[in-house]
Amino acid sequence: MNTHEKLRYRIDELDAELIALFEARMQVAENIAEYKMQNNIPVFDEAREEQVVCRNVGRLQDQSLEIYADSFFRHLMALSKKRQHENLKNCNVSHKI
Repeated sequence: MNTHEKLRYRIDELDAELIALFEARMQVAENIAEYKMQNNIPVFDEAREEQVVCRNVGRLQDQSLEIYADSFFRHLMALSKKRQHENLKNCNVSHKI
């Protein structure tokens, strides 16, 4: 296997790890949506989001990636919020039936 193939293989391994972590994170987001619905808490918490971004960007060893990590976490949280909103909408519909 040449270097290019090895690097692609490594990317494939990392992608498999990332997708498993993504699924786990989205499952927790679904659980959070249920909790928020039961406790009448809004989905969006600006202070919490800033805390998550700052904490995770601060974990970088390579600070040249800061702008990308910031974007990554903001997009990830946007997906989580979208999923939470969908879950809340679905719960509200099922409660009306």
